[in-house]
Amino acid sequence: MYQIENNKLGLKGTLDGLAPVQADGTINGFLFYFRAKHNEWTFAISENPEVDPVDIQFPDQGKRFGYFTQGQYGGEFESKASYMDNETATEIIENCVSDYLRSKDKH
Repeated sequence: MYQIENNKLGLKGTLDGLAPVQADGTINGFLFYFRAKHNEWTFAISENPEVDPVDIQFPDQGKRFGYFTQGQYGGEFESKASYMDNETATEIIENCVSDYLRSKDKH
């Protein structure tokens, strides 16, 4: 298990696993979930204590319950994301958290 912590972003969590690579934890008290499998990754934050971020799987759910984004990692028919290294996953998570925090500053 790999620890993720960035006090500047209010990020604290753990990263673990292969096929899929998964992380969970908190961002300023809100739960987050990251998953990378095949050639894509997803990241969700739940601002609603009754909604598990694992269940936020689409952009409209992200808008309703907190935040959701996704991206590609590797080419079509590759499984590069399933074996993503800890440093790359952490960088993607930190970028997602930064985007989330910037979106909250705009409101």
